Amino acid sequence: MHSVLDIELTAYAVSFRESGFAVFPRLLPDAEVDRLRQAIESIPDCDAVRRKRNVYGVRNLLDLSPEICRLAALPEIRRLVTPILGEGAFAARALFFDKVPGANWALGWHQDSVIAVAECREVPGFLAWGQKAGVWQVQPPPEILAEMVAVRVHLDDCGPENGPLRVIPGSHRQGWLDNEIARWKREVEPVTCLTSAGGAVTMCPLILHASSKALSPSHRRVVHIEYASQELPGGLQWHRRVGISESATIV
Repeated sequence: MHSVLDIELTAYAVSFRESGFAVFPRLLPDAEVDRLRQAIESIPDCDAVRRKRNVYGVRNLLDLSPEICRLAALPEIRRLVTPILGEGAFAARALFFDKVPGANWALGWHQDSVIAVAECREVPGFLAWGQKAGVWQVQPPPEILAEMVAVRVHLDDCGPENGPLRVIPGSHRQGWLDNEIARWKREVEPVTCLTSAGGAVTMCPLILHASSKALSPSHRRVVHIEYASQELPGGLQWHRRVGISESATIV
């Protein structure tokens, strides 16, 4: 007999595969949110950190913060990943971004298009190699990104005036959409993803998404963790693998 939670998670997985995203307005308690805020502020300055009075962007968080590795495997987060990717899922990359005065940015409609890998290796279908903050990034075939899940954990309330994430449901199922973005914007109504502090948004990296500048920038802190479950071809290795099962280890 299935429990109520099993049924809810099954329904979530079905909905996610159809729409490409889900919103959880409240997921983590206030004490956990405070702990994560402090963890971000305590990251030492390095090439991966962008700061203007406050930290507003960090790459390679799984390398820099044990607290973010711990977050990636919390039961509350694990329940959002394993119904889609299975028990073998692992966190492969984590980023942090904020919108504050002096760094109040906007992003137009796009798909996330790169993964972080251990080294540069010529493999068919892997393009646009480059390094950011010392880590190799590459554009994989879209099939790899289609089988990934990003969990965006909010450390502040994110309402309509905070430059929230907007997504176009279903756009993750069609591969690269470079020449189709205008049609999707015209034919499918975008959804604005609003959450409280401690809430989360899950999304497929291939979903068309965007965000505007905050109308009243103060803080819109987000920890963005990307999960995968499959091995890469041609000898390529993920840059990081933080297991999320009960007995997982960090590699």
